[in-house]
Amino acid sequence: MDKTKTILVVDDSKTNLTLAKQALDEYYQVNLVTSGQMALRFLEKRLPDLILLDINMPEMDGLETLRQIRMIHEYKDIPVIFLTAKTDPETEVECLKLGAADFIGKPFVPQVMRSRVARTLELEEFRRLAEKRAKRFESIASKDPMTGLWNRSYLTQKIELALAQGTTAAYMIVDVDHFKSVNDKLGHIVGDQVLNRLAHMMIEFFPDDSVGRLGGDEFVIFIENPPTIDELSERIRVFQTAVNEDLKEATNGIATLSIGVALAPQDGNTMDSLYDKADRALYVVKKEGRNNFRFYDSTLPSKQAKLDRPEAIELNIRTLMQQLKEPGTIRGAFWQDYEPFLAIFRFIERMMARSEQTFCVMLATLLDPEGNQLDPKVLEPAMDVLFTAIQDTLRKGDVFTKFSGAQYIIMLPSAKVESGAKIAAERLQRRFDSINFDPDVVLKLDLTMMDMVERA
Repeated sequence: MDKTKTILVVDDSKTNLTLAKQALDEYYQVNLVTSGQMALRFLEKRLPDLILLDINMPEMDGLETLRQIRMIHEYKDIPVIFLTAKTDPETEVECLKLGAADFIGKPFVPQVMRSRVARTLELEEFRRLAEKRAKRFESIASKDPMTGLWNRSYLTQKIELALAQGTTAAYMIVDVDHFKSVNDKLGHIVGDQVLNRLAHMMIEFFPDDSVGRLGGDEFVIFIENPPTIDELSERIRVFQTAVNEDLKEATNGIATLSIGVALAPQDGNTMDSLYDKADRALYVVKKEGRNNFRFYDSTLPSKQAKLDRPEAIELNIRTLMQQLKEPGTIRGAFWQDYEPFLAIFRFIERMMARSEQTFCVMLATLLDPEGNQLDPKVLEPAMDVLFTAIQDTLRKGDVFTKFSGAQYIIMLPSAKVESGAKIAAERLQRRFDSINFDPDVVLKLDLTMMDMVERA
């Protein structure tokens, strides 16, 4: 039998230890010690899956031994079953208060001991699995789906909690210069690669600090108890130089990095106030030519100052419209990151519901010929091919985004009937097949019509 679970038995009676080993040794790896002190020394070297602990022992009894165990973080989740000849309610209550999982009465009955040990280990397995799943779901909910960094919501909570406790901190807004030009000239896939590379470098250079993505090309680094201004400046300078070298290679020299910094508590003691001050510092960096960093100070001009001039007010609407227009002639479907895509989807959903129309949503998935997931080395270039096929065949009014590592989700507002959606899917399939030269990559398309009349 594969004895994967380890049990530590603690009892001052060698007879009881022998009986416990005989009852359990066929099923588990059993370790025996004769005192609470020996149990603590054992735990320093190895953590068992379960402890069987005698209550009545000289020098350090079982209750005190368990108190000592629970005081050490690494040991606190090890389940403990007490071995006892006592059955009075007071003893049971005291044991349960300390976190005992169960009791086994003396003298031992081997079948009872094995049953209770198996039940406790099974419950512990369920607890660990549930905890792992809870952490996984919490992580998914708190992470930016593209970069894996903390998202705006989680970061806000984390920063507000730290500031409420009076923590000194540095709040840095990190922004990619000319990021729109990267997307326009090199494509959104390169743009996404730039954001992911920046995210990885932020983690590399600030491993002990909170790093997150606010949205688009705007990131935050939050440093609790930062070093002196000079030390922090040097740290930022080294980080910025390394990122700029990487961006130069990745974007053919288009992109650089600008950073605005605000300090708590002197510049603010809330997330909003620090963001405002760091954003003001970033604005000055951008105004002065980008590719630099600056700390906030009260003499910096505000972003609103330029707009408050009378001549600027007259031009605001014209300037705004120029800024809102999409530059140049953009071919094919409209690519967006997932969060903007979601906002567009909900807006189109509202519009279609108002006019009682339907539209199509298409899910494009890459698989191997047997319908299994692709190897990452094969998947990445195949996703680039699929991106090109989508832009080549779908219309400017269609919107798409990356849904997972092997999928794009596409919204087709112009496909108001199922036949139109099928034509679009056939067109995309033909284009993909014509430019995909890997026979081990297959495109699977799923279509659904969003029925706005039923949902309204």
